[in-house]
Amino acid sequence: MMIQLLPKPSLQEFIETCTPLAIIDSLEAEFRTRVDSITNALLNYAASGEPVENLARFLQADRNFLGVILALTNLSQEKFLRILSAEHFANRDFANEWNIDTVHNKLQNEVGFAERISRLFLDGRNSPLLVQQVAAFYLDQLALPENWNQIIRDPQLIQNVIRRKLAGEYTDKKGDAVESIIRTRLDAVQSKYGVCHAKGQVRLVGKEIDHAIPSTAEPFIFIMTSYMETTSSSQTQRANEQREMYLVIQNDNLRYGSKRIFINFVDGAGWLARRPDLRKLHESCDYIINLKTLDRLEAIVCKYVPEKYFTVSPRPEVEG
Repeated sequence: MMIQLLPKPSLQEFIETCTPLAIIDSLEAEFRTRVDSITNALLNYAASGEPVENLARFLQADRNFLGVILALTNLSQEKFLRILSAEHFANRDFANEWNIDTVHNKLQNEVGFAERISRLFLDGRNSPLLVQQVAAFYLDQLALPENWNQIIRDPQLIQNVIRRKLAGEYTDKKGDAVESIIRTRLDAVQSKYGVCHAKGQVRLVGKEIDHAIPSTAEPFIFIMTSYMETTSSSQTQRANEQREMYLVIQNDNLRYGSKRIFINFVDGAGWLARRPDLRKLHESCDYIINLKTLDRLEAIVCKYVPEKYFTVSPRPEVEG
């Protein structure tokens, strides 16, 4: 049996096969369900009592509702936690910053804490304590509209708020979903030929490798993966680090006659927007692949992994 391996594409050829914003049906269905569920919970919430008590009960009613209030005030979760830390410092409490799970748990279990957070959202910008600790640019956002409980009755408006609240989680899960697609493709190669793959620290490069084939102890193929829909300052650092890894592997090949290869999986609008970093990733690998060219993995494995690792079926001949 003979299979074909296409050569590494030029940068322009690679760009033309990229997917700026991947559509993963299972992920879209999951988040559509999440948005609908939170929307229904909001529409079913019955407001009552004076403002502080009403908002406190709202925050305790559902774990997702804190994120809705943060979205309504245009505060990120991170900035909210920084404001809480500033409040702690003002009270001479210098313990470690709470994470969001701690805040959720305290909201659920402590009425007094829920009322304190309620006051923070309703009138935090007028707090004498916070005025001394938090810049007005952030503090002015702690003024939840008085009609917030009417706003959450508008399904179309609130669904946009919920999507804003879920944006970070959606991005993280899309990255995980892309990783799962790659892993599934490698699992299929393993089922067909018996060639394993693993994630972990590899001594040769001194880094964690996303996919080492056939193992982290004896890798012949190194795969690093990155799917990004938005840009980040970390992209340049990542491109530089992967260039260094590629050079280490090349030097090992020259010194010891090894035949190890380095593959970059790169996709998403975030990389397309950072062409200098994308160009560096393209240059710093033996092969570069994306969602549309994942089918090349089988031929790459068959060409570069020694025959002894093919324990299920014989290694085919590879043309190219």
